[in-house]
Amino acid sequence: MKIPQEKFDEIAQANDIVEVISSYVQIKKRGKSFLALCPFHPDKHPSLNVSQEKQVYHCFSCKASGNVFSFIQNYEKITFIDAVQKLAQRANIDLRINEKDPDLSNEISKLYEINKDAARYFRKNLQNLSCNEKEFVYNYLEKRNLTSKVIERFGIGYSSNSWDSLLSYFSEEDIFTLPDIEKAGLLIQKESNSLNYYDRFRGRLMFPIFNENDKVVGFGGRKLYEEDLGGKYINSPETRIYNKSKILYGLNFAKEKIRYYDYVILVEGYMDLIALYKNGIENVVASSGTSLTEEHVNLISRYTKNIYVLFDSDFAGINAAKRGIEIILEAGLELSVITLPDGEDPDTFLLKFGREEFDKCLTRKKSVISFISGLYEKENKLESVDDKSQFIKEIINYLGKIPDKIKRAFYIKEISKIYSLYESDLRDELEKVVKENKSRVFPKSSVVIPEKKIANGSGSKNKIFQPEKDLIVLFIKGDEDAISYVDSNLEIEFIRNKIVLQIIEHFLDEYINCGKVELLKVLNDFENEEAKNLITEISVEKYEPSYFENASRDNWINTTEVQKYNLLYAKIVIENLRLRESQDKRAALARDPGNNLNEVFNLDKEIFKLKQNIETWNRQL
Repeated sequence: MKIPQEKFDEIAQANDIVEVISSYVQIKKRGKSFLALCPFHPDKHPSLNVSQEKQVYHCFSCKASGNVFSFIQNYEKITFIDAVQKLAQRANIDLRINEKDPDLSNEISKLYEINKDAARYFRKNLQNLSCNEKEFVYNYLEKRNLTSKVIERFGIGYSSNSWDSLLSYFSEEDIFTLPDIEKAGLLIQKESNSLNYYDRFRGRLMFPIFNENDKVVGFGGRKLYEEDLGGKYINSPETRIYNKSKILYGLNFAKEKIRYYDYVILVEGYMDLIALYKNGIENVVASSGTSLTEEHVNLISRYTKNIYVLFDSDFAGINAAKRGIEIILEAGLELSVITLPDGEDPDTFLLKFGREEFDKCLTRKKSVISFISGLYEKENKLESVDDKSQFIKEIINYLGKIPDKIKRAFYIKEISKIYSLYESDLRDELEKVVKENKSRVFPKSSVVIPEKKIANGSGSKNKIFQPEKDLIVLFIKGDEDAISYVDSNLEIEFIRNKIVLQIIEHFLDEYINCGKVELLKVLNDFENEEAKNLITEISVEKYEPSYFENASRDNWINTTEVQKYNLLYAKIVIENLRLRESQDKRAALARDPGNNLNEVFNLDKEIFKLKQNIETWNRQL
């Protein structure tokens, strides 16, 4: 997908970085900059600096940095193009993208296109069924009360009961290669023949699995035929775009309702979610039969801090609920448990009793203490002292996961009151658990950024000389005279750090071709993360330029004045770079002064003159 630079500029100008970031995390103004808790690592003290003037952000702790596009891309875990589209939609800007042309520009985009095409195929396949197959499948849909409205809303389809139906479809289209379709998880390669493939999903009701940005990332296939030896549900294998521990089924449909009601109902499977949706309960997501993970909970926490867990009342459902409880409490979220009568799941309960009775279950939601207590009572395990002790220890183990000390104290009071126990004894037991869980008590970040190398490079040999940083500052903050002076007087061999050299060469090209350096544009141009990181770090940091290295005491006292990045500043920067060159040459010659006395003498004079110039210009600055 080719988007012109003017469109990028229009989208960026319409999406102020402070407003965008503040829609995800709380931002506070500090002078000209804005500070926030960094969402890209566990941050206790605000370390994310946002520059409204430069429209960039930088975290001085984890080094996450970039512009409004990269923030959305990294926070939402989406591709760059998706981030552009999301911001364009936010600003009501029409990208005029021709959706008939698939985006094959990279592997990620290709996988999205393959899944989108497969979802359309499965959907049309369901619509075009005939004869006995149609009667069989539609009888099942009627039995499960899957109306045409529900089918359309969730994109439900059907995979033909044959080995090569989808394979034939893609072969006729001839847009994607068979290895690419296999990478999407839709085909399986025959072990005996590397050239032959067959359909992964055969004779199943197909549920497209969407990410939170409405893109199809995988599929769940529900068994329909008795002769099918596979499991009741088969999901797509994990791919570069589908990670089951990070995807919640239905979140794309539910997120606005979750924000509106400020709580989410968490269920196990596709049909559980659809059953609630059919009855007008839309703030619901499903873990799709997999165990709840930290990533799932962190994903939910973007929309609400209140989770109602609703799992089946059988043994497997209760165990799944228990595993989920630990993770939810550990993340510091508010947890309630909804229980249904034995043998009922959301689908069967709503069919029998309707929405009104289900709402009563919601109002009777239980705390973690009541839920675990109910399980023990149900199994007659609160009769003996040993059983009661075991119950209290299990409850305290859950409480030890809660990061909020005050919340833990209130729970201890509640247990003490209900079971007539001393608070001091309960607190002692709790402290043991907290110490054991100490390394896992605090909630983890909702966004994971790959570890970056420090911009200075590895080791002292690659350390960036301060005047090299000052050059970057000049191109970002300098006036016309300052940049023009650098363009005319900078000798490229002055720059020894490879990352700085790459940045300055690109800045010079921009200046020569465009007459200016636009920060937003150059950040989009750079693929090197170290370079982008260094640029944004310098753009937002509380910067002390290198001219202080040779400044007088009076200059140091007067550092509260606003720095002017003007012609004098540029002269000092260039002179400092020349001074380093001369000093290094002098040091090399000093190792064998006998044969180089005249050259050493000339260098000494040059060094003295350079230092004088720097001191004089510092006084004038």
